[in-house]
Amino acid sequence: MGQVRCYDLIGPDLEHAANIDARRPRPIGLTVDQVQSTGRRQEAREPVPVTAWVPHRVVYDEAQLIDAEAIAWTEGAVLIRWTPAHTTHPSHLWVYAAAVRRR
Repeated sequence: MGQVRCYDLIGPDLEHAANIDARRPRPIGLTVDQVQSTGRRQEAREPVPVTAWVPHRVVYDEAQLIDAEAIAWTEGAVLIRWTPAHTTHPSHLWVYAAAVRRR
């Protein structure tokens, strides 16, 4: 009788995709407690064009300068909106006000 052999045709692809996803940079924003400690939130009437240093976690943390819009702020933090490269959906993130400059 012959031996039944099973071939894993999907597992290696899933593992490869997981490894690629793990190395994809992810933006790191402020926590809710950090934002709340910076003061009262104010909404922008119109988005304000800004550049902001946004920390990104890969295997390590790396700040990247991005073009964004400020859509709300407190005394010490700014809510920014931008569309990351290779995506169609905007991202939102709270960052410290010192990391943001008006364009």
